[in-house]
Amino acid sequence: MKKSNYTSIALSLSPEQWQWLDNMATKYKLSSMSKAMRCCINCVALGDAKMHTSPSYGGCNGCNNNVITKEVELSQEQLSWINGQTADGKGTIEQDVINACMSIDEYTVFGIIRCKSSVSKCEGAQEAVENIQQQFGIKEKNEVVTKENIDICAKDCGCE
Repeated sequence: MKKSNYTSIALSLSPEQWQWLDNMATKYKLSSMSKAMRCCINCVALGDAKMHTSPSYGGCNGCNNNVITKEVELSQEQLSWINGQTADGKGTIEQDVINACMSIDEYTVFGIIRCKSSVSKCEGAQEAVENIQQQFGIKEKNEVVTKENIDICAKDCGCE
């Protein structure tokens, strides 16, 4: 049995946010909603999406009375990044991350490969390149935007 590089945590999001994650996981052929959440965290942590204090796309910011809690798996780096952030007081960091991703184009969140190593060394990233090519009608693999050797804690995020 392969050892997981992820830690399971309880995550509370609005029903709309869970539905969006599920839809994106299905649409982009991701293995789970956990993978969709990891894509969102990486997108925001690397500055490709900005967290705002007010939702602009059916998200939930400050609706802690109407949340559903589910388990998701995140990397230690992602957990450190989350713990280094400050919520706006209306919702959680995780809710803010989803709101940010829901408010921008899907390609920016799910169409850019963000890989901790090299795409050529990562089977999952290679599969993601193929899925993105199909989803967005990209003919050549080298046309898919990749960000390799990422380290979300390298930015000034308080991960230490």
